[in-house]
Amino acid sequence: MTRRLVLLTLLIMLLASACGRRNQANPVTVVLFDLTASTAAGSIRGQYLRDFGKILEGLTAGGTLAVDIIDDNPLAHSSFPIMASFSRYDPLTENRLGYDRRIKAQREAVARQAQMIVTARPSRRQGTSVMDALQLAERAFASYEGSPRVLVLFSDMIEQSGRYDFAREALTPARINQIVERERAAKHVPDLRDVEVCVVGAGAARSGGISPDRFLAIQAFWIEYFKAAGAHLPKERYGSALLKCP
Repeated sequence: MTRRLVLLTLLIMLLASACGRRNQANPVTVVLFDLTASTAAGSIRGQYLRDFGKILEGLTAGGTLAVDIIDDNPLAHSSFPIMASFSRYDPLTENRLGYDRRIKAQREAVARQAQMIVTARPSRRQGTSVMDALQLAERAFASYEGSPRVLVLFSDMIEQSGRYDFAREALTPARINQIVERERAAKHVPDLRDVEVCVVGAGAARSGGISPDRFLAIQAFWIEYFKAAGAHLPKERYGSALLKCP
């Protein structure tokens, strides 16, 4: 009788644990680091690392992290140098102290990898293709099921590619709409439905930053672009430093 009671108790615990896991969030976080020459200043890269640390500390158990870069040709240069999954604590297979030590070591290893990426010497190749890099985010979100889905862009968000140059474009509301519709017609707008977007480093530049008018025009463009992609980028999550994400 005692043995049956013990087995029944264990079965109930396993079922409860399985149900709990099904109901828990399994966040997927994608991070893109802009490593072009326009973001090469030590102060900008230092801000990247400080705010990435906040993102890393906020990753919950059961979450997945994918990291890649933004450069002049991110589709060709993509390698997803950081891919990490943070398992949940299972009291049936591991003690709590051991689990905490393992997760801490994993976070520290990811932080070291990020530091190596961010502090690497910038390429001499000219150009920044934020739009193409967003195709990498689409791939990552399509590969890993889970929610919430969060995209963090560490970038000045100044598109300077073969298609557009936001350092010179007059991004009026009409021009913004024209670009978004052109990208949509060309099927270049990624599928980022239900993704929460955060931008860190917007407006930053090696020579003191861009003008307020251009900052606001570029911000307006990306808000509309992400809306077209099905994502959510509110103004309060677009800036030079991270306040809250999401």
